[in-house]
Parts: sequence; structure tokens; C-alpha cells
Amino acid sequence: MADRANNGGYAVAAASTTTSAEAENLRLYRALHPTYRGRHLMADPQESVTSLSSSSSGSITPDLSDRDGSANEASDTSVETLNFAQRDFKDITTVSVEKVAHEVKAAREIVVTKLFHPSAKKAKRRPRFKDVKFQPHTTILEAEASRTSVFAGFYTLFWLGTFILFTKTVLVNYRNTGYFLDTHIVSILWRDLPKIAISDLVLFLLTFANVVLQQAIVKNKISWNSTGWAIQSCYEVAFIGLALWWPMYNDYPWIGRVFLCLHSLVLLMKQHSYAFFCGYLSVVKRDLALFESALAGLRSEEGDGTPSPIQDEQEEHLHEEIAMCQTELRSSLPMSKVMYPNNVTFFNFFDYMMLPTLVYELEYPRTESIRWDYVFEKIAAIFGVFFLMIIIAEQYFYPIVMHALSLRSLPFLEKVTEYPFLLFELLFPFLLMYLLTWYIIWDAILNEIAELTHFADRYFYGDWWNSVQWDQFAREWNVPVHQFLLRHVYHSSISAFQVSKGAATVITFLLSSVIHELVMFVIFKKLRGYLLVLQMCQLPLVQLSKTNFLRNNKILGNIMFWFGIYTGPSMMCMLYLTF
Repeated sequence: MADRANNGGYAVAAASTTTSAEAENLRLYRALHPTYRGRHLMADPQESVTSLSSSSSGSITPDLSDRDGSANEASDTSVETLNFAQRDFKDITTVSVEKVAHEVKAAREIVVTKLFHPSAKKAKRRPRFKDVKFQPHTTILEAEASRTSVFAGFYTLFWLGTFILFTKTVLVNYRNTGYFLDTHIVSILWRDLPKIAISDLVLFLLTFANVVLQQAIVKNKISWNSTGWAIQSCYEVAFIGLALWWPMYNDYPWIGRVFLCLHSLVLLMKQHSYAFFCGYLSVVKRDLALFESALAGLRSEEGDGTPSPIQDEQEEHLHEEIAMCQTELRSSLPMSKVMYPNNVTFFNFFDYMMLPTLVYELEYPRTESIRWDYVFEKIAAIFGVFFLMIIIAEQYFYPIVMHALSLRSLPFLEKVTEYPFLLFELLFPFLLMYLLTWYIIWDAILNEIAELTHFADRYFYGDWWNSVQWDQFAREWNVPVHQFLLRHVYHSSISAFQVSKGAATVITFLLSSVIHELVMFVIFKKLRGYLLVLQMCQLPLVQLSKTNFLRNNKILGNIMFWFGIYTGPSMMCMLYLTF
């Protein structure tokens, strides 16, 4: 009996080379087998081999965890090696060895069947998150403001006119009231400012929960495909719910509410991009383990004999899949050494959260140094435009808003009669405020942040003012949000729900419209749907602008675009104020 056990041990030692090379293949077979169809491909290794120890009463169930009881963690993207022969398989019987070999062979057959099925051969593996490319860019207004531009004089004229208007308004206001600035808007800005700042800091700190989840996925404690994405989705719903409920509960002023709402939406998009990008890479890493295991199985099966043409084809296909997976797990920047899962750290997440982008990548193009003269120039632009916006709000917005609010108690017909006059009064001030808001965020603030964080891709907007179609405006007005919607809404709708491009476009516009309507609800505390309807009306306008008549008449298309920009926001704002 002892000799029989020893013979079994010698058999194991003789087969240790094949077994250790194909241990991962066995585990993947357990996951791929119809009996285990519901399991994730990265199932617990200890569960995968429990049945192997049951064939002998004296065998010992293998312990595939580290000495501290935690799961094994690879330092690179290679397959986690399970050294069956070098650990706890010393007492396994010959019958168990044969069972291992049989199941390893079955695993290879299943893998090969899945990889080389006619439907699989037609559709080669395509990277999922390669739709957004980052490269060094300079914003358009920066180029036009340079001394080499033929429009540099107009840029100087704009700032000179802004300074003169600011000085004139301050002096006139001081002569009439004894104050340089009216206090209505300023008092709203200062109200509950410390509480708003603390609330924003708490929301920012909550975002680091994403790193904890991704580290658990890297350590194979959680599977992204089975539970990881569900946990992330529930967390995101709770996060945005808290961000919207807390300001309402504490009755923050409308400026504080809208600031927390917009910043929480930015944080939400950044978290979503980080989590789903890293979650996808965890699946790619799992697939890489599958392909490398299948390749090792094919090579061990060939042995010293001459491989058949079918085996050569299968091996070539596996090499292609492995190369594609390794490419996805590495940064796309040249000479970069950043790879998944080495990026799943708190420092990497903090660095990403500081960058002026809503789309996560393993690495971004960076500048070598900070231009401090440029930093101070942008700081001056931020504060200068900010005070100019306060002046416009005090001098033009506040009286019109108070008049519109006084109409709420009037009968509907009287409000309808008064509405056009209020609209015409609001048109130009609102357009000016609209443009200044765009400038201070997408040019001044984002360029300031990019300079301080060495972020080289400054393509935050395109020449949207030349738009002749509304979809062109949607792409170029706010490039960071457009990149997020392109990757995580438009393309994800096509890949996840198998919808057409037209349906994905409608889904993207609808989600954007709902988010904008949510912001209006936070400001006015009323759910009316005016902005949602007006924004969805852009879809038929997009189709209209693609007709041959408007496509060949770009001047008319640009006139229609500016007419919409001139009247749409003012009309929407007055609807919320009056009705």
C-alpha cells in the first residue's frame, strides 16, 4: 500500500512540469464548464481543486492561499502561477493525476472551441476604451492671444474694454450708493460659505472609496463582472443622491447649491470613468490569463512532435490575442512603463482627480515645467471676469429677476402678456453672462489647472462659434464632457445594449438633457422640464442642418445657430422665473 502511494507520488513528480504549467488552465476550465457557468473566470483557486482531493481518503485539500491567508497577487500582468506540484500535491494518487490531465485537456478543448468558433474568428478582439486620444494641444484663444496672431489686437481690445466697463460701473455705483459693489449677489456668495466648502471637501474624500473597490478587484476578492460593477453603480447613485439632498436639507443659497451640484456631477463622471476603465482592464487581465494558459496547454500537447497546421493556426491566434491584451494593459504613450494593475493606487487616483479631464487613462501627456507668469495671468483673468460677472448680475440681472418673480402671483394671461418684454430685456445680459461663464470655466480655470498639474492636452473646446450644426456645437462647446459622453454613454450603449448609432445618439442627448434639467431643479426648486424639452429639440434641428440646402449654405446655418444661442437660454431662464 505504501509502495502504491509512493508510485503515485513519483507519478506526480513526473507530471509536475505539465501540471504546474497548466494549473491555471484547470481553474479556468472549472469556470468555463457548463456546471460552473455562473462563476466568474477568476474563481477562487481553492474551490477549483477541492474535488481533486476527494478521490483519496488520505489526500489533503490543497491550500492555494498565501501564508497570511490572503489571495495571491501578481506584480505584473502574467498569469498567477499555481504551483500544484511544489505545494500540497505530494500525497495525491495516480488516479487524481489522471483526472488532472483529463480535465486539463478538456479545458484546452473548451478554450480552443470558444476562441476558434466561426463566429469568434470573424470578430477579432477590439479595444473598448481607445476612442479618446490625448496629445499635447494649445487652446484656440491662447493661440489667438499670442503676439504672432493677426487677431492679437482684438484680444487686447477685449480686456481693455472689460477693464473700462468694470471701472466705470464701480465708480458710478459708489457715487450713487456709497458702495463700490451692490451687496445682493455678494451676500448670497458669502452666505454659508464655510459649510459649503466643508461639504465639498467631504464629497471629494468620499471618491477615494473607488480605490478600495478596485484594489479588492485586483486582489481577486471581488469580481468586476459579477459584483464589482453592481457595487460601483449603487455607490454612484448614493453619492449623487447625497450631493443633491444635503444642500437642500441645509437650505444653502442657490449659488451654493448649484456649485455643489455641478462639482458633484464632475466628481461622479470622473469616478465612473475611473471605475469602469479599471474594471474593464481587470477583465482584460483575466482574458490574458486565459489565453496564456491555453497557449501553454497547446505547447505542452505538441511535445516533441511536429505540430499540425490547425495547431499552428490556433497558436498564431492566441499570440494575437495575448499581444492585444498586453497592449490594452499598458499606457498608450510612447516610452511609458505604466501598466495595470500598478496604477491602482491612492496617489494615482488623487493625481487623476486633480487633472482637468473627465476620462481616465493610465497616463496622460505632461509638460516639463510650470510657467508661473502664465499662472498669474490666468489668476488675474479668473478674478477679473468673476467681478465683471458680479457687476452684470447686479446691474442687469437682479432687477429683471425681481420683476419676473413678482409676476408669479398674477393670472396666467397677464404673465403671458408680460413675458415677451421681460425676455427682450434679458436677451443681451444673459448672452454676455453665458459667454463669460464659458470663458471663465473652459479657458481660464481649466488652463490654470492644466498648467499647475503639467497637463499637456489643452483641447478643452473647439471653434464652436463657427458651428453650423447643433451636433457640432455639442462636440466643441465642452470637449471634456463630450469625451465622457462619447466613451461611457454613446459607445457603451452600442456595446452593452447592442443599439444602433442613431439610438445611441438619442440616449446620449436624453441623458444630457436630464442632467441639465436636474441642475435647473437645484437652482429653482421646481421641476418643469423646459430645458429638457428645448435641448431635445436639438435633435430635429441636427437633422434639418444636414439637408443639402443648409449644408451648402454655412452662413445661414451659423446665423440659425447664433439665433438659437441668443434666444434659447434667455427664454428658458424666463420660463423658470415666471411660470
